[in-house]
Amino acid sequence: MRRPERTKPQRGIRSLIGRLARLGVIKFSGNLTIDGSLIVSDKGTDKIVEALGLIRDFDPVRYKRLLRDVRQILVTTLPSSVAQWADSSRACELDERYVIHQETTPELVASCIVHEATHARLMRCGIGYEEELRDRVERVCLRREIAFAAKLPAGTDRLEQVEATLAAMPDFSDKAMNERYLDGLRDALLYLNMPAWLVDLTVSYRRRRHRRRFARQPAS
Repeated sequence: MRRPERTKPQRGIRSLIGRLARLGVIKFSGNLTIDGSLIVSDKGTDKIVEALGLIRDFDPVRYKRLLRDVRQILVTTLPSSVAQWADSSRACELDERYVIHQETTPELVASCIVHEATHARLMRCGIGYEEELRDRVERVCLRREIAFAAKLPAGTDRLEQVEATLAAMPDFSDKAMNERYLDGLRDALLYLNMPAWLVDLTVSYRRRRHRRRFARQPAS
């Protein structure tokens, strides 16, 4: 599930990894500007351009809002989601592995962008992503995806996927989201060509931190 960047500053290894990934992508990737929005990507740029074209052609009102709310679309490596909103940089971040996968269509990429642009709009309206709000916020974003997918000639598959997600929403607690992050961290770091020994050390350290953190919290 997509995860907007936390509203409070992140610290530690998780924050460092995120910043390094963003800086590396921006520094070494190509970039392209479409209607004022910057696409920063080393791979999958054509698919993103086509996705933006779908939003523009089939939902022009949403596209105009997107151009106001989203400063850039950044293709990077995300451990726990295919896309997320980074409010500090006003960036829709997409996981490179997802974008370049042969089964990921421009329609699916467009749906991801619509979802994250909804997070952007909500945050500009003062609605954050605190733990107690997440389920409702995600439901709003998923419904926007449904409305968009219904307008696409080839949006049926995505429409069914999002409706299934709405019917069985995942856990959006801090603990559950952190666990999903840790579950995907090893593959993400290996994809970034980090040495396996360092990956294992990093993941092990993070898991110990996770266990200590949530062991101190009272059971709900």
